[in-house]
Amino acid sequence: MKFRPFLAACLALGALAGCSDSESLGPGQGRIAVRMTDAPFPLDDVASIDIFVVRVEAKTQVTTEEDAALDVEERDAESDGWIVLATPNEEFDLMDLRNGVNVFLGDAVVPEGDYRSFRLIIDTDQSSVTLKDGTVLTANSSPSIMFPSAGRSGIKVILTEAVVVEEGLTTDVLLDFDAEQSFVMRGNTIMQNGLLFKPVIKATIQDE
Repeated sequence: MKFRPFLAACLALGALAGCSDSESLGPGQGRIAVRMTDAPFPLDDVASIDIFVVRVEAKTQVTTEEDAALDVEERDAESDGWIVLATPNEEFDLMDLRNGVNVFLGDAVVPEGDYRSFRLIIDTDQSSVTLKDGTVLTANSSPSIMFPSAGRSGIKVILTEAVVVEEGLTTDVLLDFDAEQSFVMRGNTIMQNGLLFKPVIKATIQDE
């Protein structure tokens, strides 16, 4: 696992994030930068998979999927120990993030230490799947997408190891939103019964 100096990260990400070294890191602080990509999605009749990402958060404590789904409002999240890393408040088409393509979600100055939990807060009411024939599946359409909850939903990110933040350095984290595993057909075809959303998001540390 490697960590790149803050200035080097700014040069690499500046075009996308407007990263600036004017925001200096204080003693005992590092930075976490977050990107998102997508594993290959095999369904030939899907045109776009639009996921509305509200926030990305992290905490030092280990959490379960149930913990990640609780207290998704920002004020409640902060009191529960979550630290906001990025607030894109933007819709992303996972079909555009295949074959090594990724998008910068944001970064934040955080206390140094080991971060053992990440989660994505998405707005399911603003997320959808569009088929090539023009059919748009949402939580309220027919056929529909069955989301785990209406409105905002907290999704646990799978970590193979803790994300280590060292003083004065930036740790780049790539979130792999696996669309192939995250959407499951509820019938023999999408048009029959729609889709079930069972999100699978894995995180890896990006080496220099």
